[in-house]
Amino acid sequence: MDEKTIERYRNYFRNVNLGHRYNMLSEEEFLTKIGVLKEGKVTYAGLLVFGKEDALAGELVNYRIEYLEIPGTSYSDSSTRYSFRISSERNLFETFFEIYERLSKKVEVPFSIKQGIRDDDPPHLQAMREALVNLLMHTDYFSRGNSRIRVFSNRLEFYNPGALPKKIEFILEEDFSLPRNPIIAKMFRFVRFSENIGSGFHRMFRGWKEYYGFNPIVEGDFDYYKITFPTTRKTTDKTTSKSTRKTTREDTEKLVLELLSNNPHLTADEIGHQLGLTEEGIRYHIKNLKKKGLIKRVGGRKKGYWKVEE
Repeated sequence: MDEKTIERYRNYFRNVNLGHRYNMLSEEEFLTKIGVLKEGKVTYAGLLVFGKEDALAGELVNYRIEYLEIPGTSYSDSSTRYSFRISSERNLFETFFEIYERLSKKVEVPFSIKQGIRDDDPPHLQAMREALVNLLMHTDYFSRGNSRIRVFSNRLEFYNPGALPKKIEFILEEDFSLPRNPIIAKMFRFVRFSENIGSGFHRMFRGWKEYYGFNPIVEGDFDYYKITFPTTRKTTDKTTSKSTRKTTREDTEKLVLELLSNNPHLTADEIGHQLGLTEEGIRYHIKNLKKKGLIKRVGGRKKGYWKVEE
């Protein structure tokens, strides 16, 4: 294991858990208590959080966390496949800092005062950090797929190999928690990088909508889930200029197209729920997309689907 990473982690642990009984333990006792060691041997969770690159590559052949910045709303309108890339094969603790340093600069952090000092950690930045930690904690590291973060000009995407344990509506309503990697989750929570899975999703939704006006979009299947964060602010100001309204409308239509590309069977109500818009508003955007020839309906209302034209 990487001793420098372990020491860095324990320093974080001491800073946020002063007086905690774990601070009185020896290093081996401490690592055993948090699940890194079991009967003197390193667990997979311990390897993932504190392991060296060679050890990780030897045990997890496909281990890699991808971070990509794409200068456009899709690969088709981007001048290059990506303008910046991190392909991290380092342990999860070091990967968090490597990616977060870059990712945190991709959202607006306006000047504001909180209790007499500048607030450098507003709710929407907390939401994005929660999404990054969520990805690192809940990925299926035995999958042939890789965790991936893509930063487009109008959204952030966090892709996790491995499905959610329940539908997102159930997780939000019941504050449901069933982490895929519970020891990894515990280690991140000990240093207060994350909440539990249920309240973590609440933090993402509440923090992002407070600033941008949109809920994150959660979608997936039996072998993955993806969380999309729109980065174009929704406005309700009646004095907004026509040019700004046009930009907002176009960005919303791009999000609708993205959703229909991933799931052509979505209804207007389901799209509205994910984007935080009314069903009537989504029907308006669908009508515009049909007029532009970007989508067309195949089949009837109940059993048909939307075809997104290339």
